[in-house]
Amino acid sequence: MISRKAARMSQQLSRCVATLTRLSSEHESFFHYNSGRWLYNEREQLAARKVQFNVDALKQVAASAAGAKRCISMVKSNEGSFNRIFTLKFDNGSELIAKIPCPLVTPQHLCTASEVATMEYARTILGLPIPKVLDWSARADGTSVGVEYILMEKVEGVELSHRYKNFREEGIKFVYQVNSMEQSFVSRRFSQIGSLYFKEDVEPALQARPLYAEGEDDDDASERFRIGPYVDWSVWRGARADLALDRGPWPDALSFVQAVVNIQQAWLKRFAPVRSPNDVFSFSGLDTSPDIHVRLLDQVLAIAPYLLPPDNLSFPVLWHTDLHGGNIMIKAEGAPDITGIIDWQGMSVAPLFIQCVYPKFVKYTGDDRIVLPPGLKLPELPPDFDQYSEDEQTFIKGQYRLAIFYKSYEASIAYNSPHQLAIHGYPDSDIDHLKVFVGSSSRTWFDGAHHLFQYLLEIEENWDEIAPGTAFPDCWHKVDIEQYHRDYARLETYDDCASRLIDKLQIEGNGWVSNERYKEVRAKCDELQKSWDVDTNGGPFPFQDGAPFDILS
Repeated sequence: MISRKAARMSQQLSRCVATLTRLSSEHESFFHYNSGRWLYNEREQLAARKVQFNVDALKQVAASAAGAKRCISMVKSNEGSFNRIFTLKFDNGSELIAKIPCPLVTPQHLCTASEVATMEYARTILGLPIPKVLDWSARADGTSVGVEYILMEKVEGVELSHRYKNFREEGIKFVYQVNSMEQSFVSRRFSQIGSLYFKEDVEPALQARPLYAEGEDDDDASERFRIGPYVDWSVWRGARADLALDRGPWPDALSFVQAVVNIQQAWLKRFAPVRSPNDVFSFSGLDTSPDIHVRLLDQVLAIAPYLLPPDNLSFPVLWHTDLHGGNIMIKAEGAPDITGIIDWQGMSVAPLFIQCVYPKFVKYTGDDRIVLPPGLKLPELPPDFDQYSEDEQTFIKGQYRLAIFYKSYEASIAYNSPHQLAIHGYPDSDIDHLKVFVGSSSRTWFDGAHHLFQYLLEIEENWDEIAPGTAFPDCWHKVDIEQYHRDYARLETYDDCASRLIDKLQIEGNGWVSNERYKEVRAKCDELQKSWDVDTNGGPFPFQDGAPFDILS
């Protein structure tokens, strides 16, 4: 017969095992992406987002940063392709946020060091509402946590996306508030193009260079910060991280454009994978040979000097280029004052004409019945508005308000931001094309060559206006142009069919689906695949294993 003491010990052991099992299960969920599913290549998508670390060590480090004895709660509050966000609570009543980069972020030590320095610069020098960093490590091997991490204050309020569609008059004031914040970005001109770091985190040769451009006054940042290697994901994505090439900093816009293109050319020559039969571009003569892509990028390099805007639109500036509704925190009630701007990962110092983009939250892409007039004219309700049902009228009014906010943002640029106004109003043949080249040059193998080819042909057609008296620097072959004309119509058909498929499934272009909708969408996708005709639709069904996906292409 078992003694009472032995029975108690057995019960205690069982409770310990149960607790450890529960904690182990909780910890496992910390390491994996579980906020959604993918319709194709799911194993690879999940593997790219898995990050393992010492949870107990993170809690200890965080408790110390919070001035507490121990962490009493840790929950995963957000996650994406590039990082995992945790909210930690402590025995002294405080809370903080822990941010851990996923393996897709490369090189993690540079990205983490730059993100912290950029946040500190924006908070202390530009005076923006940025959460204060309490502790951080940019070296996984230098911490018991086992990964790079950032610990920061928790921002009060809610995400802008929770309130924006319900704004009325306050929405106009809000977009002016955002543009006022953007004006601080052009208040300082930097000496080089790259990313921000603390002075001690860059090599000695870079420490000797000034932070700001010649003629700029010194401030409290002049000795604290420096420009170092560019951390934008485009030049490090996938196997590009293995290329020992120039990542900056660069002295001017042309050097920057040339470096971005050179990195892609080197990747094409060394790493471009053989096309899968499930890849639409395996059907394209332009896209089966990396050599053709290299030639197209030679063409970009040849014409880039002629497309550069003047110096007053090319100087290096810091900017937050990802201002969507989830990265702006505002008060939960009352006036929508900004309480925090978050997610500075990958934000860099680059030419103004590249950086100066419309905030994603304000760009209107809504209902076709709301027409956006040119210039500073305000949109109007459709002339047949009274003919719609009450529910439709309510929806259209909501879309109308969003369009008003967008035009109000344009007005704020016109009155307050001469640099932004100049860029958004610059001729299509110059800045817009150059921005396309910089953005697409690192993605030609994934996006295909046909759109880049189309832009290049448009530039050739308008060359006399772009560079009068100069011969077009022709780098491509006649056979490339012939192949382009054969491919273009088919690929346009494919793009249209794929877009309609995405609309039918109500999903994102990369095949991501929420957990709640996955079973339903999976079944519908399988059914639609059965009726997909490769010849009619211009290529293979988009959402099947083996099709390319952008995070590693």
